[in-house]
Parts: sequence; structure tokens; C-alpha cells
Amino acid sequence: MAGHVPTRPALPWLINARVQRVDAPRRGSLSLTLFDRGDKQSLVMLFEPGARGVGSRRERPKGEAAGGFVQRLRTEIEGARLRSAEWFESPGVPARAVALKLSFARADHGAALVLDFDAKSPNLLLLRADGSIVGAADERARRLRFPGRDQSFVPSGGQGIATIESSEALFTAGESLLEASVERAEDSARTRAQTRARTALKKVERKVEAIRGDLARVESAPRLRREGQTLLCHLDEVARGATSARLLDESVDPPEWLDIALDPARDARQIAQQRFERARKLERGVGIARARLVEAEAEAAELRSLLAGLAAQPLEELGALAEAAGVLIETGRPAKFKPQARIAYRVFTGSDGHKILVGKGAADNDTLSLTVARPHDHWLHVRGVPGSHVVVPLEKKAVIGQQLLLDAAHLAAHFSKQRAEPTVEIAHTERRFVRKPKGAAPGSVNVDRERVFVLRIERDRLARLLASEKS
Repeated sequence: MAGHVPTRPALPWLINARVQRVDAPRRGSLSLTLFDRGDKQSLVMLFEPGARGVGSRRERPKGEAAGGFVQRLRTEIEGARLRSAEWFESPGVPARAVALKLSFARADHGAALVLDFDAKSPNLLLLRADGSIVGAADERARRLRFPGRDQSFVPSGGQGIATIESSEALFTAGESLLEASVERAEDSARTRAQTRARTALKKVERKVEAIRGDLARVESAPRLRREGQTLLCHLDEVARGATSARLLDESVDPPEWLDIALDPARDARQIAQQRFERARKLERGVGIARARLVEAEAEAAELRSLLAGLAAQPLEELGALAEAAGVLIETGRPAKFKPQARIAYRVFTGSDGHKILVGKGAADNDTLSLTVARPHDHWLHVRGVPGSHVVVPLEKKAVIGQQLLLDAAHLAAHFSKQRAEPTVEIAHTERRFVRKPKGAAPGSVNVDRERVFVLRIERDRLARLLASEKS
């Protein structure tokens, strides 16, 4: 697999450890919780351009919810043992590596992960037994390095990273990597917040200018009233169809001549009433406009204060100010200061690009099945055991295809208590035959006209579906 790149054994003290859990603490990282002979540790891998490496921690890092790639890895390697590990050494550079390969095996199958330390496109890759790439944490980075389908992994050149030769060094590296990851996450969050704040400030500044323009037009109200009054005083002097008139305004001392633009489709009385109405409208809106101006200027001041703070202060100290300014800030864990509407379901892509919706929990199942789903959508669930409700949106009178039905059934099986079973019973029907009994527990429903079939799990199909999850 490596071609001319030499390899040598790596991390021998972790060989035969069992993978208990796969997590993604944050974007660009992965954590494997390993257990061996009473010892538990989390092997943390980072694959960002500015933070590449591997290390260990005693505590399991927590962070983002599992995406499609992590869900796939949980299917592939949770419960498996680490059978081998090897460094791909940097050509001509001692004690440095351009990649780390970890091979896992369990009774039913094996898989391998490659932590690619490429300087421009670092990544974490999932490999088949033949060495071909079947998945990646960062698909965009994978396409840059390996544009072909089922292409085999080939390590890049360059100096890579320093290899780790002891358990103690691995734990030391773990602390350094975590600090680097948190720092990069904060820098990235700071940059995103600055971009949002600048965009919001430009919008508010345009709003301020528009309101000031409205207030400036209020100053024309006295002139409009003078023109209306002068027209009423000289109705007989204004010819019908005229486009302008020069009339003497005798309400001021000394009297002044006014040049008044006219609408040829209206008579002088109608034009005068129009002038009065426009003046009243402008004067009525002045109080509202001034209040809106004060509010907009305060909003602009908050955004300028936030931008000044983002340049120097810790993100955690800017939460209240960011919330007041309406800007979302993400910190290392990530804490979100602007509430967002919760989505009760995951979205996967099945056959022909069709969406498949999967409830996230018991209460979310109720929301998905009873609120989101339409009567003609197709509904699935593993028969007789707790698990997610699955909904396939369909057009009216449409019939679900066989392959799409199998895709949805695989997701129902995976997100149920029978996810480890090779075969499961799937119940399915149209959504209109699903109802909620009064007083029933969250997620509990009654199903009429239920159809049942036995599903034999296809690992490749399930892996493809899990990798298709939309964030």
C-alpha cells in the first residue's frame, strides 16, 4: 500500500486493546476509547492543517454529535480489537512519519483507519482489506488527495510529524494536541463571529441611513402644506392639465412666489388635498422613525463593541454582548449564545437521492411521526423493540420503491435496540395509519394496517446510508 515509503510498528503497548467507543470531539478530530486488561484511555487523532497528530488522554473528550462518518466507524470498529499499528516514515527523515495506519478486527470482519499527516490535506481515512479508500472524515480533502473512486491510499512526501515511541510520550502528546485543537477551534469561532458581526453591522448601518433619509423627508412637510394652501387660494388660476404653476403665497410676509409641480390628470383641489395628505403622513411617521433610529444606532453600537471585543477578549466573556447583538458565537465545546430551533430528526439520503428522516429520541419520534410527517408519507419501525421512527416523504399516491424501502428499513434497524442483530422484523405502513393513544409514553404509538417483513442487514448498504447523513 505504501509503495516506496518504509513502515515500522507503532504504539505496541496498545495492540489488542478493544474499541469501546468512537467520538468526534470537534471538527478535524476523532477519539477512540480503548480498553485493555483494566486500562482505559482515549486515543485522540487530529487532522487539521495546523494541528496534526495522535495522543492519549484518560478522559473521553466530549463535543459534537456524531455525524455520518462517525456513525459508520461505530458500525465498523466498535467492539473490534486493534491488531496492528504502523508508522509510514518520512523518506530520509528519521523519527518522523507521514501517516499512521491502525488495523482492527473482530469476529465478523476487519477494517483499517489511516491518519494521513499530509500538510495541505490531512485526513482520517477508512480502508477496505485491499487498501482502497471507502470513507473519509473530510471528503473534500480526500478528493484533493485521491480523486478516483476506490483509489488506494498512498502516503504523501514531506516531513510529517514526530513519531511517538512510548506510552508516556503519547499522553504528553495528547495534552498538547488538545490544547492546540481548542486554540484552533477558538480562533476559527472568533473569525466566524467577526464575519457575522461585520455583515450584521453593514446591514444595520444601511438601516440607519434609510431611517435618516425618512427623517430628512419630514422636513419637506411644511413646504407641502404651503403648496396645498396656496393651490386652494388660487383654484381659478390653475389650468386643468397643466404640469406646473407659479402662484403667489400670501401667507408669509412678504408674500413669495411658489413654483409648484402639478399632476395633469388631477385638478388643483385634488392636488392640494394630496399635498396635505403627504404632509400628514410624514409628520405621523416622525415619532416612529426617531424611535427606530435610536434602536438601530444602539444595535450598531453593540455590534461595534462586539467587534472590538472579538479582537482581544476571550469568547466566553462575550456571550451576553453577542446575544444582545444577535451574533452567534461558538466556543470550544461549543456553547451557543443564540438559541436555535431544535430539529427532531436526522436526514439521510436513500435510493435516487430520496430523503429519509429518522427520529432522534422518544419525544422526537412523536414530533416526526405526528407533526412533521404527512398522511401519505411512509412510516417504518423495528417491530416490538424500542427504536427510532423512520419516515420516507412521498408525493400523494406515490408507492415506495423496493430499494428505498430497504434503505429506510436499514436505518430503522440501526437506530434501534436490535442494531447488532443480523436480521430484524420491520413494520411499515402509511403515516395515516399511525396514531398516538391518549396518555401513552413518548414515542409510543398504535399502528393499523401494519405490514411486516424480515430484513437481513447488508453492511455495505448501511455504511453508505450512514455516510450520507446531512449535517
